[in-house]
Amino acid sequence: AAAAAAAAAVTAALEPDEDAEEPETVVAAPPVPNARARRLTIGDCVADGDQIMVQVTKDAVKGKGARLTANISLPGRHLVFTPFQGGVGVSRRIESEAERQRLHDIVQPLAEAGEGGFIVRTAAEGATPEELQADAQYLRTLWADLEASAARGGAPRPLHLDLDPLLRALRDQAQEGVAEILVDEPVAYERALVFARRFMPHLEDRIRLWDRPEALFEVFDVEEVIAEALQPRVRLPSGGFVVIDQTEALTAIDVNTGRFVGEADQEATVLHTNLEAAEVIAHQLRLRNLGGLIVIDFIDMERAENRQKLYDAFRAAMVGDRAATTVLPMSELGLVQMTRKRGRESLAQVLTEDCQACGGTGRVKSAETVAYEVMRAARRLLLRPRPGKVAARALTVMAAPEVAALLTEPRLGMVEAVAELTDAVLEVRADPALARDAFDLVERD
Repeated sequence: AAAAAAAAAVTAALEPDEDAEEPETVVAAPPVPNARARRLTIGDCVADGDQIMVQVTKDAVKGKGARLTANISLPGRHLVFTPFQGGVGVSRRIESEAERQRLHDIVQPLAEAGEGGFIVRTAAEGATPEELQADAQYLRTLWADLEASAARGGAPRPLHLDLDPLLRALRDQAQEGVAEILVDEPVAYERALVFARRFMPHLEDRIRLWDRPEALFEVFDVEEVIAEALQPRVRLPSGGFVVIDQTEALTAIDVNTGRFVGEADQEATVLHTNLEAAEVIAHQLRLRNLGGLIVIDFIDMERAENRQKLYDAFRAAMVGDRAATTVLPMSELGLVQMTRKRGRESLAQVLTEDCQACGGTGRVKSAETVAYEVMRAARRLLLRPRPGKVAARALTVMAAPEVAALLTEPRLGMVEAVAELTDAVLEVRADPALARDAFDLVERD
């Protein structure tokens, strides 16, 4: 009752953690006593001026407003807390009945200890009772804070925004097996301690301040890993390589043997490379945070048993992925289609921006192509009708240096041809500030 009262006390956009899966077990609403009863309208539930707590389930896109819900759910690392819905649900993606029962038995007492209920996420498979209890404690503490904030009123305002990368890493990545968490900035270190002390006390004594003169990322080769993760090509231990091409529609991954010819049997060589690639690809998907539709073009293999061995190896490599994944069987051409739940932006989207020269396509027009475009534009401009005025007698062309060099190349005769056709004088000036495909035409009478 107290939770419901707090929910009615404030309007706020309660931002969900985008990295968390949506609840995977849906609990049906209780049956309506009278099936013929009039359906409630939004006006029956809320009135103008009411203040309610809401959660954003889908961002606004292209003029369409955001999708909101008053059925709040708070995702953690292993659990989703549903303050207005009791009971325990277990993700359908956990296939082992024994594991499902084990998790249910652990979480049931946690749900009965207070209001609300829990959904056990896919990532909880194999989790210890201590990990589940810590997650439940974190989520209940978070909800208590939100209720207290909601009770203060002041709508509209946000009650809970997503965690920043530091605290999100503590919540999602600091497993029980982590012996030490190193932070190289004093303020961030203190924030990590405060967060752990309040929500994850079992981590507090593992957080250390890195105060050595050497850069933390350099000592642990993090800079090198980030640099490699932004490149399309990834080397394999045997000498082969994987090419990862991320587009708006899908991510295409191609596997190549390169110079590797380590096995006398060609099929064995291909299998060896493919198995290496399976491990590397699974790691790169997590490292680069690639989501959506993914198509992997493994090297073709003739033997069905080898294709099955590769498929099984890739499925095994994907087991530890926190994101929900679906891997379809391998085709006869060696293609594997899969989906990986989109969470946040990919690593490349976070750390890079579109090239100003190519607009993100990865390619730019050649200088020769742009030079011909300039001359066509100049010809159109000089020959167009000018009511009440005589045709322009002169034109200044501003272009990038490499384009200007081609325009003034006597051997090509570009400027001369347009000048003769239009009976005008053309002056070409090189402007280093212009991108290759940018140019400016200035008329002079």
